[in-house]
Amino acid sequence: GATGAYHGDEPFFVVEADESDGTLGCFRPRHAIVLNVDEEHLDYFANLESVCQEFEEFGRNTTGKVIFCADDPRLSEIYTRRPASISYGFHPLAGYRIVLKGAGAPGADGAGRSVQAFEVWHNGALLGEFETLLLGDKNVSNAGAVIALLHQLAFEPDAIALAIAEFAGAARRQQQVFADHRFRVFDDYGHHPEEIRATLRAMRLPGSRRLLVAFQPHRFTRTRQLLSEFATCFGGVDQLWVTGIYGAGEAAIPGVSGESLAEAVRAAGQGATFVATLGDLRREVRAAMLPGDIVLFLGAGDITHAAHDLAQELEEETVTPNENLFAGLTGALSAGSLIRRDEPLARRTTLRVGGTADLYVEPASEADLAATLRFCAAHTLKFTILGRGSNLLIRDGGIRGVVICLAHASFSRLEIAGDRLHAGAGVKLKQVAIEARRAGLTGLEFVEGIPGTLGGSMRMNAGAMGSWLFDVIERIRFMDYEGNAHERDAREVTVEYRGCPLFRNHIALGAVLKGEPAPAEAVASRMTKFSEKRWESQPSAPSAGCIFKNPQTIPAGKLIDELGLKGTRVGGAAVSDVHGNFIVNDRGATARDVLNLIEVIKERARTARGIELETEVEIIGEG
Repeated sequence: GATGAYHGDEPFFVVEADESDGTLGCFRPRHAIVLNVDEEHLDYFANLESVCQEFEEFGRNTTGKVIFCADDPRLSEIYTRRPASISYGFHPLAGYRIVLKGAGAPGADGAGRSVQAFEVWHNGALLGEFETLLLGDKNVSNAGAVIALLHQLAFEPDAIALAIAEFAGAARRQQQVFADHRFRVFDDYGHHPEEIRATLRAMRLPGSRRLLVAFQPHRFTRTRQLLSEFATCFGGVDQLWVTGIYGAGEAAIPGVSGESLAEAVRAAGQGATFVATLGDLRREVRAAMLPGDIVLFLGAGDITHAAHDLAQELEEETVTPNENLFAGLTGALSAGSLIRRDEPLARRTTLRVGGTADLYVEPASEADLAATLRFCAAHTLKFTILGRGSNLLIRDGGIRGVVICLAHASFSRLEIAGDRLHAGAGVKLKQVAIEARRAGLTGLEFVEGIPGTLGGSMRMNAGAMGSWLFDVIERIRFMDYEGNAHERDAREVTVEYRGCPLFRNHIALGAVLKGEPAPAEAVASRMTKFSEKRWESQPSAPSAGCIFKNPQTIPAGKLIDELGLKGTRVGGAAVSDVHGNFIVNDRGATARDVLNLIEVIKERARTARGIELETEVEIIGEG
């Protein structure tokens, strides 16, 4: 296409052209901007040398100035000796030298739009400071080319800066087709590996979390010739989809397809999914999107329709209050944190029952945990701390508000220093026992059979084989509900049977546990005895551990056995035949089945023995 304009009284046209079909040499321009020359369009040209010859002819046919990019060594070789050729770019010897401001990171203008600020220097002096709405080094470079030509045509730097600042770009060149507080969706024409790399660099925008990319290859010949470059140009993309090749009139080439390109990308170490149709592509991208994501549709073909269809779909969506909270919480945390809506909790408990959580979070750090707590306070949201889900019964209605689980690797570190183990709240107690055994430390063997994490077990002061967890804890680290971290000696903390009052309004972050040096063989032998005793006396089917606290007069398991309740069932829940104080999920039990069975046991103990059984398992959630 061409655009008419006037400079003074003289009309002129601005034409975008390329070398794809050998017609570049047919133009007779007054002035020209040349951006780059690549090993491209080899379906027409014999080799890169013949491509460069086409650019040389174009330069000879230009009657006025040729503004060329000094960062492209081939262009420098072609045009440096041509009269009236002027270079621009980041190269230190460029005639118009570009210098990024703000360490190269985009900023924001007065309207809150993302902008890239830069300077242009000419003949050793500062020509001016400029801003562009088009982000990334390539767009800044292109803006530098325009600045150089306009300055050569006697436009004032201030007028150039004003024009550059308000230019929002051409269609399909980093074109933002949708944006709200959740997502930003872009449509871009990039279809060559170098274009793709430059565009991906530009798409790492401030405040974004993930970059999702949908790519449509353009032409079978280009895909075949540049397959190895396409395979490696998507580095750093968080999720990539590749669809079928847009042939642009070419006949299909056997063995060359979007699917084979996706395979090549995967072979190079980058994840990629092939999706055959644009309709399926749009649906898969939408299903994967999370608040804070940037979504980029790339390609010179009809993939643009998928981008605009998705934008229309998002415009028509009704955003619920829960989705707004989800988006807000996502924006408050780092990209490393896991955040989900309507998360099924049954799979996150050892009993395998329970409903969903409105919002589920695995913070990536203590800072993200603190940010989650502050977010909950600001939005008056209840939050629940979830460990491994043992000793826990979640009702079928699930949990309203936010469920926080310290399952991220940052909370699961375990280090041994001498006779002490430094463990995060997310470390499984079984791992504590195993590492203590490897280090030749005794006194911790009893925790091997406790099916929980350190944090949850500290809250419950879990115990087994006659020992309590706080018998071996020397120092604790915890966070208050305002997000402040603290440390305290364990002897300063009040503990009780199956409880630690501190953690009723604080969150365990980790602890230092103390062992005693001992021969590794002796530690292993003691652990084996504990393990054998546990497997002899505890069921292997899914359970929450002991359901009831032991009354003063008789162990709960023995009481239930004497009452003849072993094997008693309600729905899919059953009293274990192995240990009477265990209720197992035998046949797809619901939480209601388990609760009803608990009431059956309590009523029998009350009427037959006059004993009021008290549950040890924690029961939470909506009925």
